[in-house]
Amino acid sequence: MFLICHLLKLLFGFLDSLSFAPYRKILTYRDKGKLLSQMNRHRKKMGLIPLGRVKLLDQIAYGHSKSMARRKHCDHWGIEKRNRITKTKLGISYIGENCFMYPSKRYGRRTAYRLLKGWLGSSGHRRNIENSRYKRTGIGIVQRGHYIYATQIFTS
Repeated sequence: MFLICHLLKLLFGFLDSLSFAPYRKILTYRDKGKLLSQMNRHRKKMGLIPLGRVKLLDQIAYGHSKSMARRKHCDHWGIEKRNRITKTKLGISYIGENCFMYPSKRYGRRTAYRLLKGWLGSSGHRRNIENSRYKRTGIGIVQRGHYIYATQIFTS
């Protein structure tokens, strides 16, 4: 399989469009901390308490980002399952989710900044970021091919 993929990439240059292109985590724990720090600065300006990170929510968000990358589509498909897992494991009933898909060539070292700027530019995403009921969050971001897929989950 590897040899076939490699030959297709060399001959046709379209490995990224195939369903088995590799995933790559693009933000480390420290980078996600930068995104959360920038988000919490924004929340502080709004008079809101900072969000805390929860590892389980990071894992759930990462799983959804991988799912979006596999389907090459940004959506909330499967949110009921993610909500059920979150409610069962954390005992939380108030949950929100932000998703984003964008070309990776437009981003680089400033991915966290540009991601937050993009979310704040959307009224629905902004509402989640500025919701006073949310206290905790998880972030999952992957790159597949020429796109970055991001998910952020919010809980009370």
